[in-house]
Amino acid sequence: MKIGLTNIYSFRPHVEHLYYLSLLLRQAGHEVAYLTCDSSVATCYPRILKNTGRARECSKCMLGGVRSYPARDITSLSSSPRGSSLPHDVLQQLAHSSAATLTRTESAQDYHLPEVAKIRAELEEPINQAYQAAMAWIERKQLDAVICFNGRMDLTRGITFACEKAGIPFLTHERTWFGDGLRLIPNENCLSVRALSELAREFDNRPLTSRQARIAGKLIGDRFLQRNSLEWRLYNRNPLPAEWPLPDAGARVLVLPSSKNEFAGHPEWVSDWADNTHALDDFFDAFGIGPRQVVLRCHPNWGEAIGKVTGERSKAHYYKWASDRGIHCIRSEDKASTYDLIQQADIVVMNGGSSAVEAGACGKQVFCLGPASYQAAGFLKTIMTREDLALPEFHEPLDREDVLRKTLRYVYLRYGRFAQYVEYVRAESTTKYAYYRGADPDRLLSMMQSNRIYADDPVFADSLDDETEVVSMLNDKNWAALAAYVNQRPDLEPLYVGRRKGLRWIDDFRAKLPRGDRS
Repeated sequence: MKIGLTNIYSFRPHVEHLYYLSLLLRQAGHEVAYLTCDSSVATCYPRILKNTGRARECSKCMLGGVRSYPARDITSLSSSPRGSSLPHDVLQQLAHSSAATLTRTESAQDYHLPEVAKIRAELEEPINQAYQAAMAWIERKQLDAVICFNGRMDLTRGITFACEKAGIPFLTHERTWFGDGLRLIPNENCLSVRALSELAREFDNRPLTSRQARIAGKLIGDRFLQRNSLEWRLYNRNPLPAEWPLPDAGARVLVLPSSKNEFAGHPEWVSDWADNTHALDDFFDAFGIGPRQVVLRCHPNWGEAIGKVTGERSKAHYYKWASDRGIHCIRSEDKASTYDLIQQADIVVMNGGSSAVEAGACGKQVFCLGPASYQAAGFLKTIMTREDLALPEFHEPLDREDVLRKTLRYVYLRYGRFAQYVEYVRAESTTKYAYYRGADPDRLLSMMQSNRIYADDPVFADSLDDETEVVSMLNDKNWAALAAYVNQRPDLEPLYVGRRKGLRWIDDFRAKLPRGDRS
């Protein structure tokens, strides 16, 4: 087979990951071809995000791109003939997620703001160019499949749309949550949770082995102790101890909202509510929760700039909502420990944020209002519609021990089952990786052809006994003991994955720069 590989943006470590995948494919006898940008478009997502020009952003992107690796058969976007333009409404939809993220929208009403419309218009022609170039590349190279970074952002979305129209399978790849392995999604962009949800349902009731449980427990312990240094971004750093700020007036309810602007327009992320604050109002009404029971902990991310874009819109939106309802609000910049608040709450209400894992690890009653990556995991209740709020099963509390067990299983699912090639692609830091020989390249094609994800580690225990010790440590909140576990990795033969000779200085230089959307 002939497989195309493309990584338009040279965010670390994704180009290196793409080149590793090309080595696997070549090892299995497949031909590979590459598509890159080479500063071919008038503007793009990173340039708008960081408000940088072509000279600075494109030179950096090209320097870190696929041409700096010993790759052959590389096609530039600019070398492809222009075909007829995609319809305006199609281009608007393809640009929707990028425009929403670049303006950090907070509700569906924001999608109609002039600044959102302006960015969608700016991205139309670059997306169309990427689409046309990808269609020509697929046809000229007679590609059987494509592997593409991300698939959500502007140009990458144009490329995956070309795969859809050409009728060939594709994989999107990104860095994993916990660092090790690769995040690979068949025939969808990086936002899709369909295949992950299928995997979660498959393993939800399958107990972990002792080693699997200890690995998952360590990841949880590291998060509570803020030692999770291999995750892409850490929030609420160096927090101050926090006591529950309200006198008891019933069950303590902690609301931990997060923005979901990047999911705008994705069909798997649709719920009954265009605004999470509307979902919260309905939830409080259905469960008889009063404002004096509720603490809103605004996301620390809203107090930070991503590129040149601040989180002011999100902050203002939630501050007003809390003020109008008399709800106690802890602001984004506040150093109060979110983990302390979780441990003191009775109910934790999410809308997709990763702190659901900490809440589950504390055995709390967790509700998620709308879609989430963990929507099929058994440690919480996911409410998708207003009708769900009236169903008796959503009002029956989950068993605490069951919550602890299923949280542990979900964390291991994300680390050792959903992530692929975990033992062969090992994170040494957020951007530096070590690679090892022995990975099965056929898994890539199997995923694309079957449209499903196969567990990287399909093993499970015959009984609950192996995971019980770790569940007990979770119950005792013994984070230090959980974090102390040392994962013994198999001794494998190293595989060198690096840039061309003479260009290896690039990684040392780039290591001094902010990564991804921080640069």
